[in-house]
Amino acid sequence: MDSTSCRVLLLLIFVLPAITAVGTQVVSYDNTRMLELIKQTEAVEDQLSLAAATWGKLRSDYPRDVPKIENFATTLAHVVCQSSKNITMQQLLQGYLLRENIRLHLATLNTTALFKEALQASDHEQGKWQTQIAKESEKLHCLFKPKQLRELVNTLVRRLYQLERGRQFAAYLYQLYMPGNRDSYELMVHAELLLFERYESAGLRPATYREYMAQLWEVIKREAFYASLPQKLKDRLIDVAISTLND
Repeated sequence: MDSTSCRVLLLLIFVLPAITAVGTQVVSYDNTRMLELIKQTEAVEDQLSLAAATWGKLRSDYPRDVPKIENFATTLAHVVCQSSKNITMQQLLQGYLLRENIRLHLATLNTTALFKEALQASDHEQGKWQTQIAKESEKLHCLFKPKQLRELVNTLVRRLYQLERGRQFAAYLYQLYMPGNRDSYELMVHAELLLFERYESAGLRPATYREYMAQLWEVIKREAFYASLPQKLKDRLIDVAISTLND
């Protein structure tokens, strides 16, 4: 075990009553004390190690506790941005990647909450929610890279898959596409395919949803960006288009 690992281990054993455990079951977690411990630790490398452990704890046991996560993000920014300590490029990168992970997690929570509220609204409000989701898409594409947005959409569809609202969900997912934006078009196609394939894998064939999707596939294929889609995405799109035609 190297010296850094030893220091972090000693911190966890002797200075970390912020986490109290019985056997392997954690029975309490004091977020405030944990954040203070990170701030008070001298070495940046140790701070980042404790921060990574804290983020693992929050993501595992408190994934939807936004105040805890936001407080942690503020503490991490303090660690990475402090000018009084010498921080190596590797440590800056480590801190940056951790902060990006947290930002994406919070954005996923916010976007999921927006879609959930939209799906629970009455049908006559659908236009209002489509507009709000379109605005959210613009913001997300400014803040995150395509790979990160695919991760966000994967989580979104997995959490909000609802048979009785499939048609509405598909309509809202289409709002991820910003006309004239290639990345948003590809993300929208990816999202629509995820939802459709989730129904297929469950052996469910909701009629109104499939009728809507049969029309939507035609709209998607008429877009100029269709020709530049990755071949694997095109193949999946063709498969589901054939599936709806065979209904």
